[in-house]
Amino acid sequence: MILTSEDNRQRYREQGHWGEQRLHDPLFVTAEKHPDRIALVDPANKSELCGLAPQRWTYGELTQRVNQLACVLLQQGIAKDDILLVQMPNIVELVLVYLAASKLGAVVSPVPVQYQARELSNITQVLNPKAAISVAEFKDRTFGTHLRAALEQFDSIPLWLWGSSNDDDLQTLSDQINSFEPLQEYTERTPVTADDVVTICWTSGTEGIPKGIPRSHNQWFCVGKATYEGNAMQEGEVLLNPFPFINMASIGGLFLSWLYSGGKLVLHHPMNLPVFLQQIVEEQVTYTLAPPALLNSLLKDERLISACDQAFSSSRVRAIGSGSAPLDDWMVAGFKQRYGIEVVNHFGSNEGVSLVCGPEDTHNPEKRARLFARESKIMQSRLVDPESGTEVTESGVCAELQIRGPGVFDGYFKDPEKTSASFTDDGYFKTGDLFEVLPQDSRFYRFVGRCKDLIIRGGMNIAPAELDNLISAHHDVLEAAVAGYPCDLLGERVAAFVVSKSGQSLSLDAIVTFLKSQQLANFKLPEKLVMVQTIPRNPLGKVLRQKLSDSLIAR
Repeated sequence: MILTSEDNRQRYREQGHWGEQRLHDPLFVTAEKHPDRIALVDPANKSELCGLAPQRWTYGELTQRVNQLACVLLQQGIAKDDILLVQMPNIVELVLVYLAASKLGAVVSPVPVQYQARELSNITQVLNPKAAISVAEFKDRTFGTHLRAALEQFDSIPLWLWGSSNDDDLQTLSDQINSFEPLQEYTERTPVTADDVVTICWTSGTEGIPKGIPRSHNQWFCVGKATYEGNAMQEGEVLLNPFPFINMASIGGLFLSWLYSGGKLVLHHPMNLPVFLQQIVEEQVTYTLAPPALLNSLLKDERLISACDQAFSSSRVRAIGSGSAPLDDWMVAGFKQRYGIEVVNHFGSNEGVSLVCGPEDTHNPEKRARLFARESKIMQSRLVDPESGTEVTESGVCAELQIRGPGVFDGYFKDPEKTSASFTDDGYFKTGDLFEVLPQDSRFYRFVGRCKDLIIRGGMNIAPAELDNLISAHHDVLEAAVAGYPCDLLGERVAAFVVSKSGQSLSLDAIVTFLKSQQLANFKLPEKLVMVQTIPRNPLGKVLRQKLSDSLIAR
């Protein structure tokens, strides 16, 4: 499945951005050189999370298991361009799925573990996957239930599980593989190129309807290289990944850096701070990611400071990547002064935005926390007035960031209308994010805000329009709108503003119970309810969400 135009493929190769590597290729190269080097480590609490024993594999063992799983998938009828819908936490088996699919030329479409039947049904309808892969249990509950429910309305989509204790368990099937000859014959007759799509990740956008974002091997390697170089990584890095392996932050930020460095990838998910700090020390981690709110807490919360001191003072961590919300300069300065750790600012998106500000760009904590280097080896960028469509070249003027280049995706999966609306005639992607060129130093962009109305709660995108419609369907609700409000821990939380039909108050529990009955993911549920007389709107009828948010802050 190649979506990039022939002209662009040729151009990116001539420019030296694209090559012939597939995701699995660097792994096998490292395995040839260092078969006994530790490659992949499970979460320390994996058995508690999903009932499976934690694994620690060398490069030699990992390549063996990749080949085994590729053989299993081949036996089950998976071949080039077939799509696998995958819903799994960060465990070594998820990495196996990515690498085995890469070898077969299949496409992995990962979704958050929080997604339930509603979101999964929408995605399945768009994807039409050949099969789905999950785990039998997660956090003391049968995990495949809602995925199976989403698949029931579609014909003949099998669900394969890790840890099912059945004969069709993926681990059991993998252990039965005693010959790689069928896989070798398949790869010889079925060419998989670096231009082929290898993943379809998802973003909810502002409409609440998931949008698929296909990315090829080459597109991922471009983003991975920018992150690898922007964080000054070296051969043999030890990387700790606490972000779900479903989007740019984890795949582009850590998975690709792991492949580039030939080092050790340590998995973690969901965030458990004692386990996270324990892994930093015991695995001798050199680089990890963490949200700004967590890094703030590690320096400010008296209950955490001693544990943080103990972990970081005896660790090898040299840098921490952070993003998804503006950083605080005191936090950037604090980690450098207290632990000698550089905090690297990241701004990215599944579509291909890749902005980084690290120590090579500036040592000034205030600049590092708020700014991003304009110059990029893999991305052309410009600022354009979203109303007039004219390019903004002067500093200090807020405008929309537009990007193009070898790391930018080609368009939304099976959605030509959204693709057309999201790209300019000369091939720039309209990010919907507002920046300005810094007046004092034109080498930098400063993030201003979002054109879109997304609420970002703990790094997860929530589309207000989806919740507006669902809450408004409640029989006692006349109209409703949701808006975000600040939260030191999660960045934002969700508040529901409701006009009732009868004029009497409704309870938050009633609204939440109603939304749960719609099989909505828990992270989207409102945590505050405000009864109002009217919903503020502009002359065109659009909800004035900022006004709603401001009303909460003023309370």
